[in-house]
Amino acid sequence: MPRTEAADTPTRPSPAAGAPEVDPNHHLWRNGRLWWVAFTVHLPTWQKERIRLSLGTADVVEARRRRDKVLAEYPLATGCTLSLRLEPPREARMRRGEPSITCAA
Repeated sequence: MPRTEAADTPTRPSPAAGAPEVDPNHHLWRNGRLWWVAFTVHLPTWQKERIRLSLGTADVVEARRRRDKVLAEYPLATGCTLSLRLEPPREARMRRGEPSITCAA
């Protein structure tokens, strides 16, 4: 019998060779029944600001769509630069047995 997945279960494509896996729920968290987005922006004055906005939905698919819209429109409306981390935190990668990402000098 084929296995079915719930609508809100994220499906993850296999990452390309050596490419870090991107979390489909990056920058999202659920507070009560609603989804929120959180991200950091770099302001023209060399300051950083943490932004948290309610997405006003309990549906994770709709929350992802609204998050993508917010992340696309926010810098244009405010003149700031987004600072996004799209890969899972290092601790989560280590628990899954993924190699740590290092930078070559």
